[in-house]
Amino acid sequence: MGEGLELFTMGSWVTALAYLTSTIGVFVGGTGARRVRTTSTERLRSYWMILAALVSGGVGVWLAMFLPMAGFTVEGSVVRYDAVTIGFSMAVALVSVYIALLVAMPSDGPGTLGRTVTGALVLGAGLATVPFTILGAVRIQGDLSFEPVWIVAAVLLAIVTAVGFLAQVKTADSWPKRFLVSALAGAAVIAVHFLAAASVRVSIDPAVVVTGGIEVFSILFPLFVVGLLLLAVPIVVVLQAPDRVAAALEAESERWAEDSPADPVQGRISS
Repeated sequence: MGEGLELFTMGSWVTALAYLTSTIGVFVGGTGARRVRTTSTERLRSYWMILAALVSGGVGVWLAMFLPMAGFTVEGSVVRYDAVTIGFSMAVALVSVYIALLVAMPSDGPGTLGRTVTGALVLGAGLATVPFTILGAVRIQGDLSFEPVWIVAAVLLAIVTAVGFLAQVKTADSWPKRFLVSALAGAAVIAVHFLAAASVRVSIDPAVVVTGGIEVFSILFPLFVVGLLLLAVPIVVVLQAPDRVAAALEAESERWAEDSPADPVQGRISS
């Protein structure tokens, strides 16, 4: 971490919140992604694919990586963020998760090892790009640069995290397994962010005037609320799913009883 740069001015609770956010986002998003494999129609498949990308990419990755920026300060400079670059970083998180799921989980089968590896590389590239893009959105009275060794470390960890996420989606067939993998993936996501942050070097120039840009909480608060709402949608749907299945079976049973001919002699439903 460069001289004059501080990452924890808000305290360690922000990091803990970011970790919890990532773990829950990956867990809920991964659970939704597993529904892609069991849906009966292409429409439902697309619905779960998009929802999984929004929750996993938007909450589990992007929001979790942006939360620690609340503690990001530079001595001797104001800190602002370019809104367009922040929007791009969010798009990277969403699109990389969506493409990774689309490649690794084709509609015509479970997917080959080659497709899984390709999906993991796409997702890993996205995970590595997000924190550097967020940091690239920072506007200070001076310049930011990045140390290559930390960039390499962040990329490698991002790829490992991506492999773990896809493995969860494909093989974690119980809630405890998914929660354990999600807890590990959440820690890895936050580690990728801090590896990227550790690569930052700042050069302050008091003569530079920061024009434009927005403050961190102007972005963070509304998007944190949106993230909570995104988490609620798949949770409600998953909890209601068993009731819907039961209702569908009951309706089918009633239709079968109504359509079955009655036995004129015995006055019973014929088999």
